[in-house]
Amino acid sequence: MLTDHTFKILVTGPFAAGKTSLIQSISQSPVVTTEVATSGDEADVKALTTVAMDFGTFALEGADEGEETINLLMFGTPGQDRFRFMTDILKADVDVVTFVVSAEAPESFEEAAEMLVLVMTGLEAPIVIAVNRCDSHDRAREVAAAIGADEAIQVIPCQLVDPASGREVIAEVLVALLQSSEYELMSQGVQQ
Repeated sequence: MLTDHTFKILVTGPFAAGKTSLIQSISQSPVVTTEVATSGDEADVKALTTVAMDFGTFALEGADEGEETINLLMFGTPGQDRFRFMTDILKADVDVVTFVVSAEAPESFEEAAEMLVLVMTGLEAPIVIAVNRCDSHDRAREVAAAIGADEAIQVIPCQLVDPASGREVIAEVLVALLQSSEYELMSQGVQQ
């Protein structure tokens, strides 16, 4: 008997952190995007920005026939403050949060810290911090600390324009989901 599991991933973080790049680098379906041309100072940073959401999918099929398939639905949020209400809409029923922050944008760390608190308020889901434009675990941990992430939160350095790096982030997301599921089972007194 084939069993499928579907999980909703919220991909969020500040403007120009790499959220759309993550989804585009690994989605196995055409990415639905709501990007429009940026204006003002933002145009100096990047040409396009998400105004509603990005959506992509990733599936892991079992190695043998009859093994379960894990489907990941990735919902990317806008990074600009004026579109932040979309994050509240998209975080409904989320299974895990991937919070993307750029190591090369320390000017965004204060905003990222505020966003992290807002995203996680009222949300009981595991979180993975993806530190984009970063190759060092030590530097990634420093950035996570700078935005107020607890040391227990999983942190991964990445280069989100690279599909292999995006898959490493998704592997961390799967680990976070597994650990969360095991914790839920233990807290309910269920033994595997």
